[in-house]
Amino acid sequence: MKIMKFGGTCLGTEDALRRVAKVVKDEPAEKIVTVSAASGVTNSLKEFVSVPRKEADIDDFLLKLKLRHVDLLPRRDGSSRKEALEMIEKKITKLDRLLYGVTYTEELTPRTYDLMLSAGERLAAIVVAARLSHRKLDAVAMETDALGLVTNNQHFNAVAILSECEKNLKPTLESALSKGMLPVVTGFFGITKNGHVSTFGRSGTDYTASVLAHSMRSGPIEIWKEVDGFMSADPKMVKNAFLIDRLSYEEAAELAYFGAQVLHPRAVQPARLRGIEMVIKNLYDPKSPGTIVGNSRATRKDVIKSVSYVPKVATLKIYDTGAGYKSGFLSDISTCLTNEGINLFSATTSQTCVAVIIDENDVAAAKKAMKTHIAGVGESFEIEDGRALVCAVGEGLGRTKGVAARVFKAVASKDVNVELISAGASTVAYHFTVDQKDLRKTVRAIHKEFFGYV
Repeated sequence: MKIMKFGGTCLGTEDALRRVAKVVKDEPAEKIVTVSAASGVTNSLKEFVSVPRKEADIDDFLLKLKLRHVDLLPRRDGSSRKEALEMIEKKITKLDRLLYGVTYTEELTPRTYDLMLSAGERLAAIVVAARLSHRKLDAVAMETDALGLVTNNQHFNAVAILSECEKNLKPTLESALSKGMLPVVTGFFGITKNGHVSTFGRSGTDYTASVLAHSMRSGPIEIWKEVDGFMSADPKMVKNAFLIDRLSYEEAAELAYFGAQVLHPRAVQPARLRGIEMVIKNLYDPKSPGTIVGNSRATRKDVIKSVSYVPKVATLKIYDTGAGYKSGFLSDISTCLTNEGINLFSATTSQTCVAVIIDENDVAAAKKAMKTHIAGVGESFEIEDGRALVCAVGEGLGRTKGVAARVFKAVASKDVNVELISAGASTVAYHFTVDQKDLRKTVRAIHKEFFGYV
């Protein structure tokens, strides 16, 4: 049985939805489909609730949202279109009440925010199920909170509790499949044990697909996107970057975490626990083999397989005499920042300083947090923005002599100064920071050193 995930760019237009329906229809194996929100919908929801709104604004916003999804339904009248229209109306009505509630109370809690953001996937599942029903498949939209995809209580960045998910999801989905139904499952969100919707973050439907495969003890997982798969570098940076045919779970996880926006960083883990392969597929070129992610630990002669990056990061340095001997120093810093919703990409320590890498968008919040708590976590701090995080990935990298030297020699040859370096934590990756203005030539220098061209 296959788990087939379709991202937002695969659902945003009439042409894309026709392609999705054909891919699913042509797949002979038993399958479960999981979908993201249509392209741009989740961002529009985030943007809409980011500032106070008037009642008229809500009505206009919801009308546009409703019409967009109605326009994506099958054109021909029939039972599938009629049922879908009724379901869309119910979802819009519920969202209407939520938005009015936020407007009246002038309060937006994490729980309410996640519930509102889940609307995009709920609407997309209805549209895709209607499209597939129009192609004579017995497709039914299913929502992960109702199915019991249980998560922890971390809103915006939730983690599935896999044992609970298997217990809840497997019987319901197996029952539907045994009746010849095709489940179209909402991605991106689950539900806490307390019954509140929780979201997985950007590209979270990849993670949903992996949780479904783990729960069903079946695969492979196909991640359908608008790209062929993982590349040796960002083609926008390196014109002659090429497709990587196979990656280990560890390589894919490192690339995903450090900027390669092909896969959700946590999507690898549930699949890895079951040894289930993941395949990145291109909706606009279904015959392309894509990238297979699995147990393979194949190595290249020159070890490095890909160079990824995270642009626009900042380095936060917290100074304290004897920091290296101070019990709980790093934990205090991490807690201080985490309480403000700030993600730490990486951390390095010395006797007198702890340096952490954060998103540049979090600089203001980090400054506020450190000014408030500096007496409790250190003596002083400074923030350097305008940085980029570069990551070189390849199986065996941490066990092969001379690879790091080649990376940094290539970068130095372009007159680029390397700042923070992290090596050894992973056997398949090095990462380091450079000035943002030097990012392009850094990536190109590494690619040329290990692949011979840019």
